[in-house]
Amino acid sequence: MTKRPLTPGERAKIERYLEAQRARPQARALPSASMAVNRVMRPLAAQGQKRGSSALALARVWPEIMGPRWSKISAPVRFRGSKTGRTLVISAPGPAASLILAASGQILERLATHLGADQVNRIEVVQAPARPAETPPRRKRGLTPSEETQLQEGLTQVRNERLKTALERLGREVIRNQT
Repeated sequence: MTKRPLTPGERAKIERYLEAQRARPQARALPSASMAVNRVMRPLAAQGQKRGSSALALARVWPEIMGPRWSKISAPVRFRGSKTGRTLVISAPGPAASLILAASGQILERLATHLGADQVNRIEVVQAPARPAETPPRRKRGLTPSEETQLQEGLTQVRNERLKTALERLGREVIRNQT
């Protein structure tokens, strides 16, 4: 078979065809099923984290579930069991453990409101060492007149005003914290 040269009309027709076919997007493959499932499951998983489906997530909202009194002395440790019959393990110091067990009915109701019905069926309390009570910050005392004059006398030799102000502040703090 011999090739013959193209006529100008055939050449123009082929060029128009090629020009029309250029820059057309390629056909894309359909997304996989896992991508479709991820689009649905990610928002649901994020919603579960907000509601506290794990002990760590539950610890974030523990004060609003238990109230200020109980949340200071207790903490969720972990969930044990299957999704249908889970037990929440709570740590609390010795005397508070028995009080939490006595109020377990109310606590289960609060957990059902927060997590959903039948998410937690039992509460187990493990005794933990008592947390040391937070000491309130000491009130800073003022300087006595003699301390004030002594501080001012010590700063008379300083000529730079910014340095003098900084040293005065430092001196006040040192004198306040001595007793």
